[in-house]
Amino acid sequence: MRSLLTLTLLSLLSGCASARSGVASAPVSATTVVPTQLIVHVVTHDAKLIGSAVGGVRITVRDVNDNRVLATGLHEGATGDTKRIMETPRVRGERLFTTTDGARFQTTIPLTAATLVEITADGPLGYPDQLVSASKRLVLVPGRHLTGDGLVLEMHGYLIDLLTPDSTLVMSANAPTTVRARVRLLCSCPTGPDALWKVNDVRARLIRNGLVMHDVLLPYAGVTSEYAAEFPVVATGQYTLEIIASSSDIATFGVVRRLLTVK
Repeated sequence: MRSLLTLTLLSLLSGCASARSGVASAPVSATTVVPTQLIVHVVTHDAKLIGSAVGGVRITVRDVNDNRVLATGLHEGATGDTKRIMETPRVRGERLFTTTDGARFQTTIPLTAATLVEITADGPLGYPDQLVSASKRLVLVPGRHLTGDGLVLEMHGYLIDLLTPDSTLVMSANAPTTVRARVRLLCSCPTGPDALWKVNDVRARLIRNGLVMHDVLLPYAGVTSEYAAEFPVVATGQYTLEIIASSSDIATFGVVRRLLTVK
């Protein structure tokens, strides 16, 4: 009788231990599809989210093992809360980018097993000649949702708009020309000497037949994000006008090139 009671108690204790350890009471199919949520935020280095203002960012989630595309779509929305992202001291684990209208990419991926994926961001899509890219590889686990700030990808760079001269028009030879450019961060965040974001150096180079004919510093023009200077007189011909923005201290650069015809 005592032996039977002992065996019964041991059986009960074993059952409790199994329940506590999370051991399934019955086998589960290894091919069961489990919807798994994923949120991606794409942020400019030392700045804010890259969103709809600059055309958004293309996100691609790819299975590393067989190169299958598991999900793709646009990272769209606003640039986020400036005070929270740029000014408030960060507390470990606190969400920085999750706001009602903040840019994000959100999807649900059907997974059957832990999967090594590569998540790539390409953008800003509104500037196809100035696209940059960022990516990360990580394992996604079925049912282990990646939400909140989710996965954060960081991009480096400036966006440059050539305001003058108009490269679609023929320029007059032997007449001085004002070169004016708008320089912003990838998030469309403004720059200037008194702004939250700065650019250390903006230069314009005029190139012909592989030779730099002129290299001119473009100082701040007194208008947010704009830099300008007068270019020397040039002779007739075909030129490439190159605008370069540089801030080595934050590893941030940008370049745009336009063909000019002078007659």
